[in-house]
Amino acid sequence: MARLILITGGARSGKSSHALQLGESLGARRLFVATCPVIDREMTDRVQRHQEERQGRGWTTVECE
Repeated sequence: MARLILITGGARSGKSSHALQLGESLGARRLFVATCPVIDREMTDRVQRHQEERQGRGWTTVECE
């Protein structure tokens, strides 16, 4: 049976890093749902950095602001 884990928290609280570590410890099929609204250049840069962190590590990503 598949697991569904929801990680919440404030901005810059380490949610993404925690989710990557946890997800990679649980199995090969991983879905990352990114919900942050991209409102400025700083957020654009952060989103790109997070995308690069997941690239090539077995993650499927769905981005929905």
